[in-house]
Amino acid sequence: MRNAIALSLAGAVCAVLGGVIFWAIHGGSTLTRSIAYGCWFAAALTIVLAVVSGQKLIWRRTNLPVLEGWVLYSSAVALTVVGAVIDAIGS
Repeated sequence: MRNAIALSLAGAVCAVLGGVIFWAIHGGSTLTRSIAYGCWFAAALTIVLAVVSGQKLIWRRTNLPVLEGWVLYSSAVALTVVGAVIDAIGS
């Protein structure tokens, strides 16, 4: 459970930073919408990471600990929900 929370928090921090940078550069959307998109993008990357880490070729060639699938998918769900809540609050 600790890994899922840590991964979700790391993804949320990256999403907020990415959303703020996008908002500052683009400026065509609200700050909350940009942060929500950042959360959804982080969730999509987490799902891609789950698929890639499930390949035997990847975890045979690395000495890094591979996270279990439920950790990655739980983090993706959490980031999606956080993005939806932020988007709903900002509307």
